[in-house]
Parts: sequence; C-alpha cells; structure tokens
Amino acid sequence: MKKLFIFKLMIIAMAVTTLISCDDDDECYYVEQNDARGLIVNASPNSGDLYFFADENKINGNALNYANAQGYYRFYDGMRTFTVRDNNGNILDTEQREVNGGDVFSLFAVNNFDQLELVSFEDHLEVPGFYRAGIRLINLSPGAPNVDIYLDGHLITSNIPFKTASPFVNVEDNEYNVEIKDTQTGNTLFQKSSVVFYPNRIYTLYTKGFVDAPSGSNDNFSLEIIRNY
Repeated sequence: MKKLFIFKLMIIAMAVTTLISCDDDDECYYVEQNDARGLIVNASPNSGDLYFFADENKINGNALNYANAQGYYRFYDGMRTFTVRDNNGNILDTEQREVNGGDVFSLFAVNNFDQLELVSFEDHLEVPGFYRAGIRLINLSPGAPNVDIYLDGHLITSNIPFKTASPFVNVEDNEYNVEIKDTQTGNTLFQKSSVVFYPNRIYTLYTKGFVDAPSGSNDNFSLEIIRNY
C-alpha cells in the first residue's frame, strides 16, 4: 500500500509539472515545466509547406501547412537563431531570441508569402482556476484593421493591431458566440458560434487570412484556436 501511495504521488507530481498544446481537435504534446518550450505556427496564407529551424536544427520533421501548429518543443538555453524555410530550404525570415529555462513562447510565420516574417510571443500560462478559462487574441491577418473580440456580445479585449497580442484574460468556462470586429467601424469581420472554453484551460485565438482576399485566393479572414494548456 505504501508503494502504491508513493506511485500515485509521483503521477500527480508529473501531471502538475507539464504543459500541453494542441490544435483544436488535434494531437496534444506534453513537456516538462522546467524546460524552455516553444510552439510553432504557420499563420501565413498562401505560404505552402514550411519548416522551422533553431540554429541549424530542424524543429518540425513534417511540413507545417497553413493554419497548423506543432509543439511545444524543448529548446536549450542561450541566444538562438530561429528561421523559417520553404520546401527547397530557402530561408524566408530569421528571428533571434534569448532562450532561458522555464521560458514558454509561440513562434508564428505571418504575413503573405512574398512578405513572410517570423514573430514570437511570450506565453504567460498562469492557470486561471476553477470554472475559468484563459484566452488571448493575436491579430495575424495581413492588411487587417485593429480588431476587437466579443463573447456573446460582450467586449473582451479591444484595439489589437496586426502582429500584436492582447494580454491573457480570464473568462467563465462556457460555450460562446465569438465575434471579431473592426475596432474603428464596429463591423463584424468574422463570427463563430458554439465555441467552448473549458475550465482550467488556456487558449490562444488568432486571426488569419485576408479581410479582402486577392483574386484567386480562398484564404478569407477567419479565426483559429490553439489550446496552450
């Protein structure tokens, strides 16, 4: 009995020292809490297959397609050079950042393919508590105006420019109608119903696609959801 009790304690300790990230309905990944950890996301419309590198080390073995995310991945400490490359190995953009143990961040490929760039955001993953979920909005839609997010008609965060993230905000765990609106005009740019935010979970919502899609493109303005924890 004593050994069984100790084993249960070990399982609980492992559970509270891990983080999780996944696309809305995709496979999830767990990592240890004291590692530096990074999530990679392809938010660049018409970009095709992308590969992310830390220095010369390939991060994703399989190509990352538009609107997909992978991670969290472990990274060793130090000044790291992150690059994103196309199928032919051509470097499309570079970002340098200091990586320290315990860091948690997301690295996005954004903008249209001809102007593709890397941007990163710190993931401050403080557990929101019982009956609450943490959410933030990142505006990653090329050419989009500043945007607001509404849940069931209530303003949650406002005036988010392109390539900018809102702070994480705690909301009640519930099912919501989510609206993204143009800050200046109040026009609804995108709406999605029956979005469920579960208790004690943390989410990143990011806009993608074009408000005015170029001829021949189906990458219209929409919203993607990543569960960070």
